[in-house]
Amino acid sequence: MESDTKMIRIGILDCDELAPELKPAYLSYSEMFKTLLSGADSDLQFQSYPVVSGCFPVSLDECDAYLLTGSKSGVYDQEAWLPGLAAFISHAYTEGVPLVGFCFGHQMLAHTLGGCAEKSELGWGLGAMVHQKQAAGQLPEWLTPLPDRLCLLYSHQDQVTALPPGAMRLYGNHFCPNGAYYEPRKLLSFQGHPEFTKPYMEGLMHLRQARYRPGQYQQALDSLYMNLDNELVANWVTAFIKSEVQR
Repeated sequence: MESDTKMIRIGILDCDELAPELKPAYLSYSEMFKTLLSGADSDLQFQSYPVVSGCFPVSLDECDAYLLTGSKSGVYDQEAWLPGLAAFISHAYTEGVPLVGFCFGHQMLAHTLGGCAEKSELGWGLGAMVHQKQAAGQLPEWLTPLPDRLCLLYSHQDQVTALPPGAMRLYGNHFCPNGAYYEPRKLLSFQGHPEFTKPYMEGLMHLRQARYRPGQYQQALDSLYMNLDNELVANWVTAFIKSEVQR
């Protein structure tokens, strides 16, 4: 007898390439997310799209949901691929295809869908950081109970300064008030990087340490002792997508 369970297809929109020094060990952001989400649900299927190189899905129905990765680019940059990404986001949102964003993806969803993302005057958010629960109102069953604290790895200068209309703030802190948001049947988005491992974070910070303010590199390294909530976020992402696809 054939199973009635629908195989969920997640399209990963790769919004950057890894630094050459890190690529041999970590391959791509897509591979990081495949590893993360497969740990939450081994039956998921994935398709990668290097949108940073202009490669987009031909049609929305190639996948059941789409995930946007981080990027060294900003939503305000004059990159040739960004208008195509904005058009794709708008189309998917209008058609009710679930969208998930992380870091740049988190910012791009807000920027495209009526919110705002910009470079913060506070500088870099870096290392393991704790965000506090901000949610108020009814949440879906798969998102409850919502922990009071969420700890992820962060590496960003830009951040969301205004949420898209209809989105609910889930987590934030004094540095990044809009650290995570959710819109029923539409969006789930995080500023942090649950796909990052601590060794990858160390390698990335080592390459970028000249960009940080004095002492920040060592401070961020020292923060890596903290326990991360990567698995929890992976569970939320898969539950969000499955709840919408199987409606």
